[in-house]
Amino acid sequence: MEELLRAFTKTLEKFELTSSEIKIYSLLLKEQLTPRQIAKKLDLSERIVREKLKHLLELGLVEREMVNRGWLGYIYKAKAPKEALNSILSKMEEFMENFQKEAKKYSKVQALPSRSSLTYFGIWNRVSCLSGS
Repeated sequence: MEELLRAFTKTLEKFELTSSEIKIYSLLLKEQLTPRQIAKKLDLSERIVREKLKHLLELGLVEREMVNRGWLGYIYKAKAPKEALNSILSKMEEFMENFQKEAKKYSKVQALPSRSSLTYFGIWNRVSCLSGS
């Protein structure tokens, strides 16, 4: 059971955003930029920006497009807040479903409540306010 809870906690950490990631997302809401441009505007190293962009891509908060302007590279743009939020919530629900399957393997562990994982995490009200629903 201990192993399962460690895995649960480690997975939840993947949904956390650093202050740099929040700044990058906010900047990309205003304009499409390359990692180098982002690094310059936010006074961050390009390596850090690429690392943060990778995480934002995994969460579905940003998109990238390959461009050829005499050089091959990517231009990044943020997804609209509502779309980005839906992407994160979808990934959280998928995670909860997988966690429930794993939890059932432990005979002494009961399945998590059947209500929506959003309600279970107590975030539905915050999500509703942000998405305008």
